[in-house]
Amino acid sequence: MKKTALIIACCLLTGLVAGCRPDDVDGNDVPDPDSLSFITDDTLNTGVWVDDTVVTYADELAAHQLVMNDVFFDYNSEDLSPEMLEILMANAAYVMNNQDFRLLLEGHCDGRGTVDYNLALGERRAQSVYDYLSNYGVPSSRIETVSYGKERPFVSGDDDWAHSQNRRVHLRVLPE
Repeated sequence: MKKTALIIACCLLTGLVAGCRPDDVDGNDVPDPDSLSFITDDTLNTGVWVDDTVVTYADELAAHQLVMNDVFFDYNSEDLSPEMLEILMANAAYVMNNQDFRLLLEGHCDGRGTVDYNLALGERRAQSVYDYLSNYGVPSSRIETVSYGKERPFVSGDDDWAHSQNRRVHLRVLPE
């Protein structure tokens, strides 16, 4: 039943696009581009198609993601520095003012240490950010945590700068 309705709808749409009634379509009628000038005069030249855009929910999520800033940590620490507290405060305020998404707090570590140790440290880091956001007033139903330890480095390399960039909690925006 649904398939038949879909076929009929496609046929009707094809007839509308070709500029004919559905019972006039014989498959050989191809409109002359010059006969369609009224379409370009009435729409394209006035900017209806140029200026009208469709904003999807994915676009909105991407826009939210751009606002979220990662939180970085000192070596072997899950403590939030004063600078990171300011970043978290801005993140928390934004989350509270925009209710149409959730957050996944991804805990990360640099490449030193064992896998098990770094998974635990990444979890403690994510939990520190979770606790701050919860205390700020972000509902716990909007926050999840995960630890990737050292398995998903943000920057490759084995120098101090690369290590510092990998010791972080990434705030990933998720759909509601």
